[in-house]
Amino acid sequence: MKAILATVLVLFSAGVTVANPTITLSHLRGNVYVVQEDYPLSDENAAVYVGKKYVTVVGATFSPESARRLASEIAKVTSKPIGEVVDTNNNLDRAGGNSYFKGIGARIISTDLTRDLMQRDWDKMVSDARKRYPEYPNDPVTLPDTTYPGDFELQGGRIRGIYLGPSHAPDDIFVYFPRERVLYGGCVLKEELGNLAFADLDEYPKTLKKLQHLNLGYTTIIAGHWSPIHGSELVDEYLRLLALNQEHSSGN
Repeated sequence: MKAILATVLVLFSAGVTVANPTITLSHLRGNVYVVQEDYPLSDENAAVYVGKKYVTVVGATFSPESARRLASEIAKVTSKPIGEVVDTNNNLDRAGGNSYFKGIGARIISTDLTRDLMQRDWDKMVSDARKRYPEYPNDPVTLPDTTYPGDFELQGGRIRGIYLGPSHAPDDIFVYFPRERVLYGGCVLKEELGNLAFADLDEYPKTLKKLQHLNLGYTTIIAGHWSPIHGSELVDEYLRLLALNQEHSSGN
């Protein structure tokens, strides 16, 4: 549980107002949009895919209120309903909006592992969050209702969920939009090391190298925190940061 507490401390160490998040939605390419949310210490970024019949949200945002505001922004660009939401890991920044999205009829999707970890840790994460921000809703967990043991496809193959092993958290996935050649890196990829409380530092670089070996052909990466838009070089940059961190930790 130390990892959960460490994550919450990172999430809440800046003066963000949980009740009044700022959400922006910007078109990136093709059917893909980028979501930016005010977030403690580092902006949180999600993604939206506008399909033929419905919208897929990748990353449920931090809270029911941020999810509600995202839904309002989506309604400005399409009249299609939000049909499904992908929790890319079990933490509050990727699953906190589940209850709102479920309430408007969206299907919540994750891996089996994410669902299991959410069921185990949700009450503790929310309790720790509320110690710093009492306005964070003390809602019971809204678990995914569709789960997969590993990789999956949505929107007729135009969205691919990819699980390659532990990284920032045991359950983090990548989400790839093949037509747009865009990869959503979630909490795994960003311009700084960020929070490593959940990280498996032995497996993290192996997971990123597995990603590279897939040769997916992405030209753009949406990072989970800080600046949202990066080129494919972000993977090598994060591998470099991990190596430097390992050298520092070992005293070399």
